[in-house]
Amino acid sequence: MSENPEQTETQTNASERIEPMLAHLKVGGQNIDLDRIRAHFNQMWEFENGDNLSEEEQYLTTIGLFIYTCHNALDDYSINVMRARQYITDALTAWLAPETDKQVAEEKASDNPFKTFVEKEQPRAEDYFSWRHFLLEVKKASDKEFQFKMKSCWFHSLFIRLGRADYIETACNFDRIPAEARTDYVNLKLNNTFAKLGTFCQFRYTPSEGE
Repeated sequence: MSENPEQTETQTNASERIEPMLAHLKVGGQNIDLDRIRAHFNQMWEFENGDNLSEEEQYLTTIGLFIYTCHNALDDYSINVMRARQYITDALTAWLAPETDKQVAEEKASDNPFKTFVEKEQPRAEDYFSWRHFLLEVKKASDKEFQFKMKSCWFHSLFIRLGRADYIETACNFDRIPAEARTDYVNLKLNNTFAKLGTFCQFRYTPSEGE
């Protein structure tokens, strides 16, 4: 049976979505065959019917499958989940850095960086953690505290379905990146029970001490 040229091209192009992330994947001096990650991502993208997903779902699927395929590849190099998690988180952090740095500069230029962070982050959170995929509920949004709770998690569902609940925590690290970039004026308390197969996740942002 001959291959469908259009299908082959789609599979090849799917991994282009993760090229900007792969560019930052550094694994302690080890040479990792990135083509294995690309090939696995292409297979999984087709498995998830990625080209027919909504733009929102394509973004989540790109992040989720990047985490999944990187973990699987690093496991083949005898790199345990905890070490791999840090390498993957570092790659995602570096990938987001240009946008994050711009946001931080804008917030620090304001009279109240934490208040500006809340004003900007709330719509971003509501857009990213959509009701459909996360059942987001904002509990409080002020210049003293930003708190929201999720009763569902798209990443939790993905990794459970793929049989790798131990990858959920890596997605949590991805969600911590905004706070990690602002530790001098933002403190995050994250209560995530999904990583332990629970039923909710709660973010509570407050000003760092001295703010």
